[in-house]
Amino acid sequence: MPYAYYTMLWTKTKNILLDIFFPPICLACQKLLTTGPARHRPEPKALAGGPNKLICDDCLSSIKLNTTLFCPVCRARLAQNQPICHFDSPYVLGAAGNYDDPVLQNLIHYFKYKKFENIAPVLSEILVRYLENIFRNWELEIRNFIVVPIPLHFWRERQRGFNQAKLLGEAMAKHFNLPLILGLKRIKNNKPQIKLKGEEARRKNIAGCFAIKNPEEIKGKNILLLDDVFTSGATMNEAVKILKAAGARKIIALVAAKA
Repeated sequence: MPYAYYTMLWTKTKNILLDIFFPPICLACQKLLTTGPARHRPEPKALAGGPNKLICDDCLSSIKLNTTLFCPVCRARLAQNQPICHFDSPYVLGAAGNYDDPVLQNLIHYFKYKKFENIAPVLSEILVRYLENIFRNWELEIRNFIVVPIPLHFWRERQRGFNQAKLLGEAMAKHFNLPLILGLKRIKNNKPQIKLKGEEARRKNIAGCFAIKNPEEIKGKNILLLDDVFTSGATMNEAVKILKAAGARKIIALVAAKA
């Protein structure tokens, strides 16, 4: 028989044995995932697909989604399509949830620091549900946007194995049928922001980190700027500054959670 057949058979057998001896558990509550698809079954077609082998239905449904956009300066909820506070802010913040949500925080932690790449579809589904609601309520035309992920430096991405913002950006672009533009480039391998204390230290650390590859891809465009989490805002502020200098119009900084 062909080699591919034996490879497929071995993969199925291995996954069945893994399910028997190492049954999947929910990353949030640590309970057995008795309803999720086993490793040897095909992945669900939807982004999160309802039941899944990473988080149980109860934990997934417990995540409270936000229903509005926010001011990136003071975190105030913005009225429908109307800024109410810091009018000079060059962008608005779209945060699907809050980082003090223990389930969402746990997902982001495993995704970003434990290198669980297959959490991307779950977080992407959360972002899709939030963004569909925002664009419907704010009467914005989603097709008028391009998707730009926050980049990692080459060495950081090589160490992690993937760029979490790019994975989320790819899912948003695919679901909403939008162009994915890898227009930002990280030109400085700065220290991780999480290791720094204070907004001023983070602002100085991220200064000068980004450059635009092809300004013509950015000029005159509305942008969904993707990242996983919004804390001090230093990274987003620096990226927005570079994008605005290249001629970007409306910018929505979209993250899975805000601190």
